[in-house]
Amino acid sequence: MGQHLEEAKKHLASRCDVMADLIDRYIPPTINPEPPERYFDVLVSSIIGQQLSVKAADTIEARLRAAVSDFRPSILQEMDPASMKEHGLSGAKATYIQSLAQSFHDGQIDPHELAKLDNDDVHAKLTALKGVGPWTAEMFLIFGMGRPDVWSPGDLALRRTVGTFFGESADLAEVSNRWRPYRSYASLYLWRYSDEGAGAQKAVV
Repeated sequence: MGQHLEEAKKHLASRCDVMADLIDRYIPPTINPEPPERYFDVLVSSIIGQQLSVKAADTIEARLRAAVSDFRPSILQEMDPASMKEHGLSGAKATYIQSLAQSFHDGQIDPHELAKLDNDDVHAKLTALKGVGPWTAEMFLIFGMGRPDVWSPGDLALRRTVGTFFGESADLAEVSNRWRPYRSYASLYLWRYSDEGAGAQKAVV
């Protein structure tokens, strides 16, 4: 994604005055596609972040990382769920992470095959897994795979910021469609705006 940022900025600014203003005010994080070997790690991070503030999610993730040598399927698959809970994970999330580890370990999810799929197929394959809902799949498409045109309608921060700029009754799909094919970049700017305010709440699973 990082290499396409300038192109995205020009497109978004030309299509939307709100985006033009945000682009002038903020610098979004640089996000590039992760290699398939990192997909499991990114998905674990996304599961940890479900329905938590950014700060709370980062704290729990740091505790879990400190307890293990690496986020690898073979390691987290064998980790005691009670130990995961001691580091701040809910029982449900501990179960989801171990189920995800099993899916990677037994080949149900092949990261190299996943990398070849289009957005819709990645979304479908991931949401078939226990504990991986639309939001988690969408965050993975953006932050794991670096896909430039992903929109997450369930993300609370995005919903709030769209409401702030376009009105509470605004149609989310209609608003976001004006940002195609760079909705991921538009999201980065909206999240940055949200982070500068009261803080982002991560969304539904």
